[in-house]
Amino acid sequence: MAKPRKTLVRMALFLTVLMLGIAAPGAVAGKELKLAHFMPPVHILHQKVFSPLADDLAKATGGDLTIKIYSSEALGKGPVQQYKRAVEGVADITFCILSYTASLFPRTLMLAQPGVAGSAEEATRKLWDVYDAYLKNEYREIKVLGIWVMSPTILISRTRAVSTVADMKGMKVRISSPDESHFMQACGAVPVAMPVTEAYNALNTGIVDAVLIQPSALYKPWNLAEASQYVTANLPSPASIVFLAMNKKSWNELPAKDQAMLDKLTGREFSIKTSVIWSALDVEALSRAKTDPNIGYISPTAAQRAGFEAAAREVVEAELIRLEKEGIAAREIFKAISK
Repeated sequence: MAKPRKTLVRMALFLTVLMLGIAAPGAVAGKELKLAHFMPPVHILHQKVFSPLADDLAKATGGDLTIKIYSSEALGKGPVQQYKRAVEGVADITFCILSYTASLFPRTLMLAQPGVAGSAEEATRKLWDVYDAYLKNEYREIKVLGIWVMSPTILISRTRAVSTVADMKGMKVRISSPDESHFMQACGAVPVAMPVTEAYNALNTGIVDAVLIQPSALYKPWNLAEASQYVTANLPSPASIVFLAMNKKSWNELPAKDQAMLDKLTGREFSIKTSVIWSALDVEALSRAKTDPNIGYISPTAAQRAGFEAAAREVVEAELIRLEKEGIAAREIFKAISK
């Protein structure tokens, strides 16, 4: 009987130690943040921005703070609701398109006006140059981890070749922001608002005649070239602004050391680097489109572009007047971002 008693004592000691270990403060599991986005896992942001950020954070904190990525609308359908999900804490971090909640960010969206962005990197640097002085108060509801400007948009047309403003008369064009809507109206087109996830079907079935979007959408992951015959580039187009929003409560609950590490891995340089990574796909897509036998590539001449530039100036001036009426120092901000 001595041997069984000895075994029981050993088991009891083992269980006691195990339970104490679970309860010990030092044994508490690290914090896991949920990052939600609506793109497929093959998207460049998932593979070359979000996943590396998660890896770098886990490594830098020794696993104390990690990020689990939920792609393809896994935490809720609809890109338009992404900002709300961050504010309400459905996810700790969400990827948002600024124009989907345009009324909240009138100052920031001045950088999205037609003709302002020469390139994604240039516009992103301009944004961060004026962020503290003019923009940060628009983000009081959340913690901004990164914010960057995308490449100027191009026009992907189903059946109509567009070289001049006159060519656009009456065209139904998918847009994603008020700035794009105003630009298309100034060009004589009819804007149709819809998320990027619906653009392929709308173009393919003729719900819209064209899509105004970044060049990379021609190929993976949206493949709009399959549903179109022409692409018009080198326009003084609007650009989209996107950002990573973190729930304020989730941020405030992090230990100071984890906040410091997340700040180190995100912010200005992270945003600029991301703008370069993503816009490289735009450069590649336009280069491919120039030799794609299935799509006609159009680059308006200087004389043809002048019509689009006049439309862009009209849109910008109207927006400056509108913002000034709301008490926003619009011309001061526009002057700062136009340097």
